[in-house]
This record gives sequence, structure tokens and C-alpha cells, in this order.
Amino acid sequence: MTSLIIWDEAPMDNRFAYEALDRTMRDIMAYDDPEAEDKVFGGKVVLLGGDFRQVLPIINKGSRQDIVQASVSRSYIWKECKIYTLKTSMRVSERQGERQKQLRHRQFNEWLLAMGGGTLEAKAEGNEDEATWIEIPKEYIGGLGELKLETVVSEMYPGFKQRYGDEGYLRERAILTPLNETADYINSYMTELLPGDEATYRSCDEICSSSTECEDHFTSYPTEYLNSLVLQGLPRHELKLKIGMPVILLRNISPARGLCNGTRLIITRLGKFIVEGKIITGSKVGQNVIIPRIVMTSSDTKISFILKRRQYPLRPCYAMTINKSQGQSLDYVGVYLPKPVFSHGQLYVAASRTTSPEGLRFYIDDRDQMYPGHTRNIVYKEVFTNLPN
Repeated sequence: MTSLIIWDEAPMDNRFAYEALDRTMRDIMAYDDPEAEDKVFGGKVVLLGGDFRQVLPIINKGSRQDIVQASVSRSYIWKECKIYTLKTSMRVSERQGERQKQLRHRQFNEWLLAMGGGTLEAKAEGNEDEATWIEIPKEYIGGLGELKLETVVSEMYPGFKQRYGDEGYLRERAILTPLNETADYINSYMTELLPGDEATYRSCDEICSSSTECEDHFTSYPTEYLNSLVLQGLPRHELKLKIGMPVILLRNISPARGLCNGTRLIITRLGKFIVEGKIITGSKVGQNVIIPRIVMTSSDTKISFILKRRQYPLRPCYAMTINKSQGQSLDYVGVYLPKPVFSHGQLYVAASRTTSPEGLRFYIDDRDQMYPGHTRNIVYKEVFTNLPN
């Protein structure tokens, strides 16, 4: 009975996901209409939304070619797509405020698009084959001299000791960084600054029985080893929380109640078996919700089995990874780069989360770089070959 399927952030997903949906829909629709077997998605309308300047599918240990080939624009489905281009920025408006402000916003949006498209003037460092180092305008550079976390925090969270409980203050700002390790370090630092008692919640880990045919797997890995695993998309074994801390959901729990992957909340109560929080983003802002422990499984190919981890699907979000920030809108964005970005679209995603150019700051460790004030901007231009200009 479905008339329309909407798939947002389409460029992030592997093309095989769309091809699997295509085959499934053809089989389902052919039950009543044999001709549907020859129609893409069984004749149903599917709306794919997204921006190919943003992060592409993640391929573990994949090369540049592997990542580009995994894009939906390389699928057989793509030739059946009608492409519509949106040209109005919804975050940084060019139609509000004084004329000078409109002009500044227009220039900022053009700079972002040039960054995402790889058309900004770039330099090559050392023996690099491709020029990837771009200059960040001085007006967007934060901090002076040596890059210190204390400086970043004081500029991005001014007056934190007085405003740590202010919902609006926490909602409108975040520090973005490429690596999970860096985000965890910043969140640990901020947690220490937050007054109050800390609660530690430990996960229950086990090996999924469907992932191995050998019973020895269940006894050959000690519990301590399973607890030590840090895997993509899973919360840590030890989750340390405080009342007043902002957190981000890692799973869809109840979309109808606003509990979706990427929703941000503030912790309001820490119980023995439940965590209570107040939603600060999305359509259900202000609602108090209870977050249960749930069982999550890993999809990481670095291990030879599937790990089942029962834990709260939460992560502190004073800082978050650039990939996790995709879809967020923030008034104040600090892009913390002790090391440059490492994948297509990351720098563009980080810079485009802000709602105004005044709210963007880059923190770059350029002491060992050939070009001060520059950072790496990785763009796989070949992914745009099947797209309109």
C-alpha cells in the first residue's frame, strides 16, 4: 500500500543496500502484478535525498576506488533516477538580515560548496601526487599559538562552570573531530569539569551463537577480552555518565517518541537499571524519556565473530566524530584537528554543520606542516561524474 519511500542521506549507504531493496520490492510487487518484476523497485516511487559532497559509504580497509564504487551513483539503479538539484541553503540563509549579512552568508555558502567539490585552490605537501592542502581563512581559525585542548574548550564552551546545565547552551554547540579516540578524550575532559557524582555502567558481552560453528569460540575468548573491544557503532564497555551531561543516541529506539539514531539528550536521572533524559533536538524537544539497556551487535570485520553487547545506546557528545555529526545543525562548531581528516567529505561535513559563518572555528595543529593555516581536504572528484553540475 506504500506510495512513497524516502531514503535520506542516500550517498552514505552502500549501493548493495539499494540493490537488495530493489530485488525485494520486485518480488513483493510481482505477487499481484507480474510486470512489476521488470520495474525498478517494483514500480514504487523511492526518493533518495543527500549530498555527494558529504561522507561516502565506509568500506573497512577499502581503497579510494572501493569507496567510490560502493556509491549509489555506481549502481545499475542510478540510470533509472531523475535528479533534482536543491540550491537553497537551509542552514545558512541568504535571504534574512541586512544586505551585508546576506552577502557574507552567500560567500560562505559558495566557499563551502567549493570545499565540498574540491575546487578550492590546494597545495601538495612533500611528494604527494594530489594537492589536498587548502588554506582556512583567518577569520575561521580559533586559538592562538600551540594547539591546546584547554583553549578549544574555553572558546567553544565559554563560562562552562556557570552554564553547564543550560539546555540551549549545550544544544547549540559541539566540538567535531575525525577520530573516535579524540572525541572520547575531549568528552572525558569535559566530564571531569562537570560537577556531580559519576555513575559507571558496564556492559554484558557475549559472542553471538549464529556467528560461529565452533563451540570452542565461546570459551576461547575471556570476558575481559570481549569487554576490551572498541568497535564501530557500539558504546564502550564502561559508560560513565553524570546528571546534566549531553549524550547522543547510537540506535533507533522509538522514532515515534523522537528516539532516533543521532538524537541528542541531557541526562536528568541515573538509576540502577534505567537512564532518564530530556530530548534537546528533533521534533520532540523538551520531552523526558527513559533509555533502556538494549542488545547491540557489531558489524566489524576485524574480529572473526559477532559480538553482542548489552548496554545503554548512548555516548557523551560534548564532542563527536565528524561522521556522527552528519545531519546535525549547530550554532557554534569547533573543528578540532590535531590530525587532518582522512576521508572524502569530512572537512565539508564539519564546516557545513554551522548555522552561521560567525559560529565556525577551526583548531589546527600545523606545527609540523609545510603550510601554516592549511589543512587537508580530501575530495574524490570522480564520484561527481554521473551528477549534474
